[in-house]
Amino acid sequence: MKKALKQAAAELNEKLAKAQGCITRMEARVDSGLAGATARIALTIDESDVRPKCILWVNEVGSSERVALIRAQERMNTQLAKLRGDVAGFYLKFINPPLPKRAYATIIVAVNEEVPKKVGKLSMGERRERLAAVLRLLGNDSKAINLAQVAKAFDVSRDTIYNDLRELGIER
Repeated sequence: MKKALKQAAAELNEKLAKAQGCITRMEARVDSGLAGATARIALTIDESDVRPKCILWVNEVGSSERVALIRAQERMNTQLAKLRGDVAGFYLKFINPPLPKRAYATIIVAVNEEVPKKVGKLSMGERRERLAAVLRLLGNDSKAINLAQVAKAFDVSRDTIYNDLRELGIER
């Protein structure tokens, strides 16, 4: 099950990192059987609200569903504590194999992260990458952004933003 969850989440998170928008709904399904495990996750994305987003998952074993759930909740809460944002979707499933005193709890969570008002100090490459992403969303129209506000958000000068735009091949 962990392998299937890891693969499904990794593939989806890679796509989410490149997609604009935020998650508005999540549907998930996990199954386990003799042939192996499957994990399917489907998302609905609202392209009008651009936010970082991700899928988190845990799969924990316990002597009962209650014990497995407590362990899964603890691991998930540890992951969620590292992020600032909103839970957009949640999935819980128990799997009880034909083994005595064994139960698995699987939790999958879709998260839309907060967009900070001020980005703070980023490396030049990270700043340019974010600036390029914003400009792509605006059709590469540098006039669509307020350079003073962008400079303030990145905690750099307007001249630095002008230089970044030039390096990105965008004239203002």
